[in-house]
Amino acid sequence: MSKTLVTGGAGYVGSHTVEYLLELGRPVVVLDDLSTGHQEVVDLFTRLYGPELFAFERVDLRDLAATRDAFQKHRPSGIIDFAARSLVGESQEKPQDYFDTNVLGFWNLVRASEGLPLVKSTTAATYGDPTPEDLPLAETYQDCVIDQGRFEQSQLMPAAVSFESLLTWYDEMVSGEAALALTDRDRARLMIPTNVYGLTKLIDELILEKRWQAEQIPYTALRYFNVAGASESGLIGEDHDPETHLIPICYKAVLGQRSEVTIFGTDYGTEDGTAIRDYVSVYDLAWAHVLCLDRMTDASGGYVYNLGTREGYSVREILDTAASVTGDAIPQLEGDRRAGDPERLIADASLIASELGWKATTPLKETMFRAWRWHSHNPHGFRPIQEERYNPFWQRWITFASQRGSRPWEGDREAGGDGPSVTSYEPTCYLCPGNTRTTGIVNPDYVHTYVFENDFPSLSGPDVPVSAAGAGYAARTSAGVCEVIVYSRDHSARMSTMPIDGIAHVVDAWVEAYDRLSALPEIGYVLIFENRGAVMGNSQLHPHGQVYAFGSIPDLMVREQIQMFEKSDFVAEALETELIDGRRVLHANDGFCAFVPFAAWMPYDICIAPRRAIGSLSEATDSERTDLAELLQAVLKGLDSLFDAPYQYSLALIQAPSDGQDRPFHAQIHITSLLRGPDIRKHVVGADIFGRSVNPSDPNITAAEIRRAMSQSTGMSEAGADVG
Repeated sequence: MSKTLVTGGAGYVGSHTVEYLLELGRPVVVLDDLSTGHQEVVDLFTRLYGPELFAFERVDLRDLAATRDAFQKHRPSGIIDFAARSLVGESQEKPQDYFDTNVLGFWNLVRASEGLPLVKSTTAATYGDPTPEDLPLAETYQDCVIDQGRFEQSQLMPAAVSFESLLTWYDEMVSGEAALALTDRDRARLMIPTNVYGLTKLIDELILEKRWQAEQIPYTALRYFNVAGASESGLIGEDHDPETHLIPICYKAVLGQRSEVTIFGTDYGTEDGTAIRDYVSVYDLAWAHVLCLDRMTDASGGYVYNLGTREGYSVREILDTAASVTGDAIPQLEGDRRAGDPERLIADASLIASELGWKATTPLKETMFRAWRWHSHNPHGFRPIQEERYNPFWQRWITFASQRGSRPWEGDREAGGDGPSVTSYEPTCYLCPGNTRTTGIVNPDYVHTYVFENDFPSLSGPDVPVSAAGAGYAARTSAGVCEVIVYSRDHSARMSTMPIDGIAHVVDAWVEAYDRLSALPEIGYVLIFENRGAVMGNSQLHPHGQVYAFGSIPDLMVREQIQMFEKSDFVAEALETELIDGRRVLHANDGFCAFVPFAAWMPYDICIAPRRAIGSLSEATDSERTDLAELLQAVLKGLDSLFDAPYQYSLALIQAPSDGQDRPFHAQIHITSLLRGPDIRKHVVGADIFGRSVNPSDPNITAAEIRRAMSQSTGMSEAGADVG
């Protein structure tokens, strides 16, 4: 499939457009110098979508040779250009920087592209300071102004260089390119913008227009107004330094990161005296850019469109909506007007609606809600997680260092999957029906599950003597029962490949073993678990799990959990938190919910919790057991797709003790792995053993990665089931 090259794809609008393309399954290569873009965005897309769909080149477009090399390497079929500096005030102070980045860099991109169709992200700043009578602004506004002879000189506000100096820079840049020479009408058009930023963008539009006139090289320029919002995934959003946009500034005030929001001008001729702007969702913008690029594959041409809602909202209306979304009043300070700020800027987007069917569809409040969700979850913007989080399931603090997940690894690689292909029956397998085990016992011709006492038990019989311990040590009996639960007669099966009714038989076998062994007076706790894959210490491919019925309550998880349940149902609390947040939920149905915990202790750590408080699966209804089987299949099938190989994991059922005491308990199932990547083991050494467990990943990204794998393997929406 042909690639789309996106410049500035690690920035705000660029990253959302890249995500839009990737979610369509379309390969993307991003060129970004990361001067204002974010490495975290690149790492996110690399991890979620892999090299088949996503590639990144750190390229400064001012370097023509490097830009050309990127085109030669990736051979894209089309371009969407977001690379630019965009701070109005800064552009007045540093016009050379803005010209070099926005004009020279763009000219290099055009030359390197060699005639490919290009969608240019431009701006309403090219319209300068229109009067209220000019609104809503149509694409023909500039021509109307020129025809009226409205401006005899440049409207550029005071800057470090003059208007004529900027035009001289352009003339020098395109020297020898007769087709790009400025006409008198071009110069009249360039008089309209009031700031250097808008002027540089208008020069870019002229370059595209002149190339179309001379060589019929297709392009679309998209002028948009105020952009807002964040991805529905919750993984990317707006993060500028400094932040100059009104909506994120409101949220920073709510989050205590600034004292107030200054309203620049309260004496405009508007209903509430504050300036009015047209706000458009970043998602709708992404859609428009892709729509325009696709149109140029079928019909060449030179197009210019406005993107907006035709609805204007005043500064006070934005503040009121922000207060409604956050539930907090926005601290405000009234200030004077800023020079060059128009009273109103509203787009007429009827042209693109009539020609391409595009219309901004996201309501303002929804746009602002998505923005608030991003800012409240990421108050410091994009950053690696470097903090400690308390994991209530393990009752321990976990050190998070997500930046370590992308560190180079030069050690051994783990073989993926189950090794050589296996058949449904293996004559040498001691778990297959009809085969003889090492003890001489012949397995019955079972159909679904088969349970037997482990031939090599870890726990002892009741009469095994205990060693004498010296000072400082102690010894006690390890009396208990070890059993094996065979999941299926099919040697080649895994729980992920079994039908839901087959997994339901496994759940029933778990319940039967728990009930039967819990009834024994000498048993204090029944642990049911499964190890799958050589990385997890299992060499027997036939699908099976194990049961360890201990004489006492184990120390690792359960004993500490008992004490916590005396205070509160922390499982229900964690489940509610995950359902409200939603970013880490993998799948949920009426009976159970699977999620990556906020404080996951391993890179790929999953908890499955009953949605009502039950102490064990024995208390689950028939429909809840079926729900569990469905959820297990969905999650495990997705995990198999995660690394394109049978997943290697440990699964454990944490249920109420069986020591005869009546205690509150909320059962859980945990699935974890020693893998931190397709073939890289998370080594449990050093600090993990002697200090504190270190998780080199971000649970939000891990959950998104698993959801994507689940959607690819089952056709399930990446948003998971309804979590409400």
